[in-house]
Amino acid sequence: MDPHPPTGPRILAQLTICAPGRGAIPSARSWCSCGRDLNAFGHRKAAALIADHDRHRTLCPLLTQGKEAA
Repeated sequence: MDPHPPTGPRILAQLTICAPGRGAIPSARSWCSCGRDLNAFGHRKAAALIADHDRHRTLCPLLTQGKEAA
């Protein structure tokens, strides 16, 4: 473990969407520092994961911590 943790902003959650073009299969990846790491392939599954990632951002304690103080 690094004895000098990084300072400043850090990524806590990330949604990556790949939609390569006409006729290709889109994909999505939802990652969170809480341990979430989900992948989806295909139009419907990627869209569902995008919606689920949005929901996760409102529920995850790592992402909501401190928001109530703001």
